[in-house]
Amino acid sequence: MNIDLHNIFVDYLQAFDSINRNKVTDSPNENNIPSKLIKLKALTLSGTSAMVKLNKELNRKFDVQTGVKQRDPLSATLLNIAMDSILKKMELRGNISTRLRQCTAYADDILITSRTTQAMIDTFVKLKNESLKYGLTVNVHKTKYLKCSRRQDQLKAMNI
Repeated sequence: MNIDLHNIFVDYLQAFDSINRNKVTDSPNENNIPSKLIKLKALTLSGTSAMVKLNKELNRKFDVQTGVKQRDPLSATLLNIAMDSILKKMELRGNISTRLRQCTAYADDILITSRTTQAMIDTFVKLKNESLKYGLTVNVHKTKYLKCSRRQDQLKAMNI
């Protein structure tokens, strides 16, 4: 179709550790997940604590208030449900062939694709603001921009 595509590969700072647990437990309500599963999920996130082992000695126990459990098979699913809620609030129906912009996501990996620079900026700002409501902060040092074009003079890749 001979159109330029603007892509932003969004990276979050410690997404699994910083996501707001209340938002994670509220998100399934929007997705028609049975209340029994929501309660079970909330139980896995409530009352958690941790200890750090240093030189074979454990420090005092501390409570963990944010994030989902690392290496838990449910963690990616919980993050996916929260990201689905964020993306639904952005109202990005359709795909790049029929719309100016599109988001693709799995867990904490997000790709924003748009046909114009302004649509890309608007979508990125909206994603950034919605993500903050969930405790997720965009890592500006690892977030990357890529412009794809058929014209040789228009090809460029740069950091945001």
